[in-house]
Amino acid sequence: MGGLVVKKACILAKHDPNLNELASRFHSIYFLATPHRGADSAQLLNRILKASVVFNAKVYVNDLIPNSRAIQAITDDFRHVVHGLQLWSFYETVKTNMGVSQALVVEKDSATLGFPEERVQLLNADHRHVCKFKDASDNNYLSLRNAFILTIDQIEKKWLALSRAGFNDTMRTLASYLGQNDMPDNDLSDLLDRQMEGTCEWFTSDAEFKIWRAGVGKVPKLLWLSGKPATGKSTIAAHVVRQIRDSNLGCSYFFFKHGDRTKSSVASMLRSFAYQMASTNPQIRADIASMHDNGTSIDSDDERTIWRSAFISRIFRTDFHRPYFWVIDALDECGDFSCFLPMLAKIDKSIPLQVFVTSRPSSVIQTLLLQEKLPALAKEMTAESSSGDIWSVLEANTPFLPIDDPAACQRLVARILDKSNGCFLWASLVLKELETTHSEQQIQEVLDSVPSEMDNLYTRILQNMALVPRNQKLAQAILRWTVCAVRPLTVEELKEAIRLDLEEVVPRLERAVESVCGHLIHVDRQSRVQLVHETVRAFLIKDDLASEFAINRIREHSRVTDVCIQYLCSDEMRSSRFRRHGNATRAPKRSAFAHYACVHFSEHVMRSSSSNDNQIVALDTFFSKNVLTWVEIVAQGGNLYFLTQTAKNLKAYMERRAKYRSPLGHQVHMVNSWINDLIHVVTAFGRSLLLSPSSIHFLIPPVCPRNSIIYQQYREYPRCLEVVGRAELDWDDRLSCITFSECKALAVACRDSRFVVGLSNGHVVLYHTSTCQEAGQLIHGNDAVRFLEFGSTNALLASAGRKNIVVWDIVAGTRLWATTITHPLLTLGFNEDDTILMATTIGNYTSFWTVGNGQELEKLFVSDVDEDASDDYQRPPTHAQICGELNLLAVGYRQRPINMWDLEDRAFIGQFHKSVPVVYPGPLLVAMVFNPNPDMNLVASSYADGDLVTFDPWSQRQHAITEANAHVLAASSDGATLATGDGSGTIQVYDFETLRLLYRSTAYDFDIRAIVFASSNIRFFDIRGDHCNVWEPSAIVRQTDSGDVYSEHCSEGVIPDVETIKSKSWDDSQLTTAMVAIGVDTFLCGKENGAIVVYDSKTGQHTQELYSHGTNTAISLLEWNSSQNLLASSDRSSRFKVRKILRTSSGTWAAERPLLDQSVEQAIRQMLLRPDGRMLLVSTRNTDHVWDIEGRQRVDHTSSSRRSWRWVDCSSTTQKLLRIADGDIKCYDWLTLDECAFPDLFRVTLRDCDYPPIASLIATTPGSATTAICAYFREPPGSQSQTRLRLWSSSSARDLQHQSAEDLANLDVMAREVKAVIGFYKTLLLFLDQNGWVCSLNADKKSKEKVYTRHFFVPYSWHCSGELIFAVTSKGSVALARKDGIAVFHRGLDFEECILVKDEENSRLPRPASQWRSPVLENHIDSPPKAHYWDRE
Repeated sequence: MGGLVVKKACILAKHDPNLNELASRFHSIYFLATPHRGADSAQLLNRILKASVVFNAKVYVNDLIPNSRAIQAITDDFRHVVHGLQLWSFYETVKTNMGVSQALVVEKDSATLGFPEERVQLLNADHRHVCKFKDASDNNYLSLRNAFILTIDQIEKKWLALSRAGFNDTMRTLASYLGQNDMPDNDLSDLLDRQMEGTCEWFTSDAEFKIWRAGVGKVPKLLWLSGKPATGKSTIAAHVVRQIRDSNLGCSYFFFKHGDRTKSSVASMLRSFAYQMASTNPQIRADIASMHDNGTSIDSDDERTIWRSAFISRIFRTDFHRPYFWVIDALDECGDFSCFLPMLAKIDKSIPLQVFVTSRPSSVIQTLLLQEKLPALAKEMTAESSSGDIWSVLEANTPFLPIDDPAACQRLVARILDKSNGCFLWASLVLKELETTHSEQQIQEVLDSVPSEMDNLYTRILQNMALVPRNQKLAQAILRWTVCAVRPLTVEELKEAIRLDLEEVVPRLERAVESVCGHLIHVDRQSRVQLVHETVRAFLIKDDLASEFAINRIREHSRVTDVCIQYLCSDEMRSSRFRRHGNATRAPKRSAFAHYACVHFSEHVMRSSSSNDNQIVALDTFFSKNVLTWVEIVAQGGNLYFLTQTAKNLKAYMERRAKYRSPLGHQVHMVNSWINDLIHVVTAFGRSLLLSPSSIHFLIPPVCPRNSIIYQQYREYPRCLEVVGRAELDWDDRLSCITFSECKALAVACRDSRFVVGLSNGHVVLYHTSTCQEAGQLIHGNDAVRFLEFGSTNALLASAGRKNIVVWDIVAGTRLWATTITHPLLTLGFNEDDTILMATTIGNYTSFWTVGNGQELEKLFVSDVDEDASDDYQRPPTHAQICGELNLLAVGYRQRPINMWDLEDRAFIGQFHKSVPVVYPGPLLVAMVFNPNPDMNLVASSYADGDLVTFDPWSQRQHAITEANAHVLAASSDGATLATGDGSGTIQVYDFETLRLLYRSTAYDFDIRAIVFASSNIRFFDIRGDHCNVWEPSAIVRQTDSGDVYSEHCSEGVIPDVETIKSKSWDDSQLTTAMVAIGVDTFLCGKENGAIVVYDSKTGQHTQELYSHGTNTAISLLEWNSSQNLLASSDRSSRFKVRKILRTSSGTWAAERPLLDQSVEQAIRQMLLRPDGRMLLVSTRNTDHVWDIEGRQRVDHTSSSRRSWRWVDCSSTTQKLLRIADGDIKCYDWLTLDECAFPDLFRVTLRDCDYPPIASLIATTPGSATTAICAYFREPPGSQSQTRLRLWSSSSARDLQHQSAEDLANLDVMAREVKAVIGFYKTLLLFLDQNGWVCSLNADKKSKEKVYTRHFFVPYSWHCSGELIFAVTSKGSVALARKDGIAVFHRGLDFEECILVKDEENSRLPRPASQWRSPVLENHIDSPPKAHYWDRE
């Protein structure tokens, strides 16, 4: 009986959408003598129960009678749900004693199902003992156990395969997120392969090394090995990594290389460490993956942002049960290593991290260790310490020399060792030269002539290379590309580069490299061409090197530039403008050199000669021919950083060139225009470009401003998307404006993927940084929110009014604790590790609380200090700023100097006087802000006299001064940029260190109250009045990256002109509030001033005003009936009108007198015209009204306590209405609004589950071949309920009363991607996804797979805030209301890209509960790796 119950439970679970998660986890079912077809003994049992006095007859026993209806129904239903299940059926073979007789209770034919998936096995037992065993050796027990083991093995194999696939997917995602294109294992493998067995043991067997590796007690975290160049430090580092890993300890490593841009910065090292630690630690992997999933941006060049967001906030909060090791080789080859040691010094002592560093002897490192009080074990590598390893290498190679006498071999080894002076590289180069000798006399000649100094040895090698003239050009080319390349080229890349450079083909280049270049260059295991040591580079680029192989960097970079641009302008980079479905997915095969040329050509341009006119001509040719293909190729790599970096590099080159050449001319204009456009394209369309790189050809140019070079150059693309009606002539740096009704914005803060705004009504509104979509609200209290501060991650938030503070966990949306203070607050902030919250008040106190429980720790008295008096002043401060990164506090008093306090030592530091000599009273302080970059040590302060000043907080010395008239200050998290705001709404952006003005935006509205930067350091937010603006100025993006450690000084640059942007404004009275499409070429729009105006879809321009509801009475809704040409319009005063709209003979539109002009008591939420035009439904919060338009009769229906609802007409012929209210769907009569005895066909699809408020309920146009209805349920911001999407279709009958509509799909997985439902075009349901793409679902397409089509995207700034108002014409043109106009997209639906949506239940397998599951496994939308668009024709 139990087996039948299990079958029925399985059937119910498979059919119930709410139990899909449970059903997807069923793997195997074991039936032990289950009567699938009934049992003859059931009749006997039934008779016994009936005759019994004690027991009554059981109804369910009848269901066990052979071939009963119940058993047949269960078996038939079970047959349809067994797909994917493993079935085991065991049958009894021993008869059961029933008292008077013996018999099999369940016969074999009844105990087996006969399904193909079934496995059948006998048990040597009667019915009572099929699951009872004597002991572990019982054969029946063994049969069952073996079946269980087989099942468990299958589950484990599936789970491990899925887990491995998930791990690989996650690591691929993290590799892209962290910029790890070149895995660190490559460098390690190369070094370990070259290491001779037994070498380096002297170092790891040293007592101090063993103590450091144990990491117990007060042992320093840092072990520093210094030594001269080429003495084997890198090999020792690789050996240390291998030994640590052989001990089963965690270890991450990084080998700095000065000549490789990807391996020459602290930021690169930290990203590599984060990736390596994520690959071995599930918790770290989950934390970094969550950063990616939450949209937390990581500036790939900002080591401080990476350190704070990835390490301080996440990795170092992981529980490390054993020591973890970092091995860093050649730290001195990192151009910005001075910022790394202070980071190490601040790591909490409880974190078991041990760091091993190698470098050349460096006084800078010694000084930093002393300054930062960072304990370290310092060891020096001498000639004596490495002599043993060199001896081993020499002994291993001398057998290959032409010497037979062992004693002579020993003498040779001793002589080489003596001359090597501990230099491995010298010994290896001499050995390679000796390998070309053929006698002992030749060996002696080589040893006598070879110099012992490396530079002299390099000179000798170059002289020998010059003796072979036929190889000279090839050797020069190999050296040129190897020394100048931004990263090591592969053999195939170098082969193509030489082909373009010399017009020569070298088929076996890997063999020629070492011989032609005298072993100064080698090919590693990854086929990368590299210098044997960095000292070779330093030697070759010497200014005084007299050799034909000397590298003049400017000249050679110019040559490399010519080759790169030559390739970029070639036909191989040309892309067809006429892409079709047949060839869209076939990417052309490109040269191995393509990636390097596309990504790095601008690096060589920046380092080349500014006086070379040929380069500006070549750049003009490139931007005129193949620039869009270049953008597509870069975007296909998944990293748009290279586009912005190209713009930065070209900007620096053009500014430098302007010093020598005229900045006028067509070519100069072309290059400068593309520099500007590249930055704006990335900031405005970056997300869309990454989703579909080929959109750069057909979809992006039409939505660019009309004065942009990309629009002017490519607006005539054949069959391109056409966009009309937009007013932009130039790029706008303001991306969005968020307005708050009936309250003011008083505070703003941003961290990683979230920013928050504090309002005067006591609410805190959370937004996503990237999309500006509202993510929820926190109720601070009745007091206005004046201060907001994030912790080091976006999980902790402190909000404060004047005298109350609340700390939140905004991930969970919970209040952790709250407290009140005695005096009004001036500032608050967290310390660096989020353990302490600090706040300064006008009472001259700074208070400290424990973040975990809100316990107050202490108070620090911080009154003004008069240096000429012994008493402290008690005057209240006017300004204060806390910097958690620096542990500093700045306090300002009225017309007094700024007081600086050390919060770590709770000590007064000194005072900054703006006026020197000191003058009392001083100028009035207006605002101040810390530079969060500890390497800069700067504070900015602005004064009422208009001055903006920066000074050193420790020495109190003024650093720079300029006039800014700033009322508000904000610093970017990397410390590079300072933003100011004034009383007239003007924003100015400065370089923080020099106070050089970079950007100015003159605004149209209120005094700026606050500014805050996003973590990207490019986007920032300001609040003023009742709104928040989102900015992303291109001027900030394209500033030359001062942190580029590979930059080479070419010539003095010039200071560029300041970019000044005038913010655009619009007439609020003309804002579009409602819109409908009528006919094929017309849109009607309702306006804020009460007018109904006509727009031509061909031009997107306003053509006439149709009629008005009255002055300044905003139109709220428009409803159009095409069959009768009726327009229903309502306004915010709850008045509505119905008019007939006709086109006149002159082509204009005319509105007849109102057929209906009425008002209701409550705000109108929806209007609906019946298809025949005779009835109008007007729906308000609590009532629904139906008017007979001709007879003007009214029917009222009251609906109390409904949370959300929508009405829709079923079809053109029925007189029925559908209403969805609070997750329930019902049918009503149009005339009476009475509920009909309508078949329950729709109600069954809305099962009992959590339904958020319904946002849209729409139907296809009456008269369509397919009647389809879409319901979209959207959760309010911050809600935990699930967004849901339902789509029904009935294609064969018009009257739903007699035809069952088909529920096409439970599209909840897809619903997460929907931002707004646009409407139906024929049988296509159009919607806007979260990334801003207009997509469609075909309601007439029956498919098991959930597929939707992506067409074109709407620019982010057009849809990121406010209510989205769309309309669709009968020709498929889509219009979007924009401010005081509309934008119309023509031919947008002609571009198609299919997106497959995976059901969650189909992607899950049973798994051990303790295993962490990669977030990548939750990604249900699989896009093609290379997205191409094609014309539907």
